[in-house]
Amino acid sequence: MVHQEAFEWYIAVYLFLAGVGAGSMVVAAVADMYDREKYLSFIKAASLIGMPLVSIGIFFLYIDLGQGMWKPWLLIFLFANPASAITWGTAILTIFTILSFIYGAYNLGYLKIGCSRCLNWLLIITGICTAGYTAVLLGSLKAIPFWHQTALPILFIISATSTGISGAMIVKLIFLKSDANIKPIETAHLYLIVLEIIMLIGMMLIALQGVPEMKYAAESLLFGDYAFLFWFLLVFTGLLVPAIAFGMEEAHKLHMKTKTVVTLEIMVLLGGYLMRYLIIHAGVYTKKFAEYIVR
Repeated sequence: MVHQEAFEWYIAVYLFLAGVGAGSMVVAAVADMYDREKYLSFIKAASLIGMPLVSIGIFFLYIDLGQGMWKPWLLIFLFANPASAITWGTAILTIFTILSFIYGAYNLGYLKIGCSRCLNWLLIITGICTAGYTAVLLGSLKAIPFWHQTALPILFIISATSTGISGAMIVKLIFLKSDANIKPIETAHLYLIVLEIIMLIGMMLIALQGVPEMKYAAESLLFGDYAFLFWFLLVFTGLLVPAIAFGMEEAHKLHMKTKTVVTLEIMVLLGGYLMRYLIIHAGVYTKKFAEYIVR
């Protein structure tokens, strides 16, 4: 079995940052339509990280593109093939980044817009597409079966929304110093983490029953070289501990101070990055493809 080596850590950073930025803006747009005044502090916090994180993530993607860094005019060819997933993804990322900039300027008082509800819907649609596209980017590489699971885009969207809430919460608590009540968002955050755990379990079980390359990839995460990162840092630190703590607070059995909440949100972000890092590095080429590249 041959683990892929084409996608390095900076692709994991791109997938992570794009997910956090997109997730935060989607939740902010939904909250905006529901009750703007109540969730204004969260909306402003999300506005401060949405577009910048996606833009930084795209920068890491450019690093992977090689010549795109030194000959930026070549990037125009990313729009040249309407049948390509990369072309669609580039268009979605571009539109979402522009919309996020406009929405952020509006929320921070630098711009007035006519139809804020229309902008919210556009952000929700393009934000979900941005979060899901990060998985489609992996799935478009047919030589790696582990990345072809239908659940992967759903998992990435759930994780993006969860980490997006975490990112905005950190900004809200530390930089905006707001303690405004946003209980429904906190409750949704708990459910998202639980759902992410269930989806991750499902993906591993499916992979263990799949073709040899899928099984080998799953086993490398569960029992092999990546087991410590998977079990301790991703599952335990990034998912289980925050889920239990947020669940206890939801049940009114635990009252957490700001520092504790921030620490837990950082743990969720760590888990979100590691999930993408591990899924990328656990990818295994099919035997046929491995034999082809050796020749």
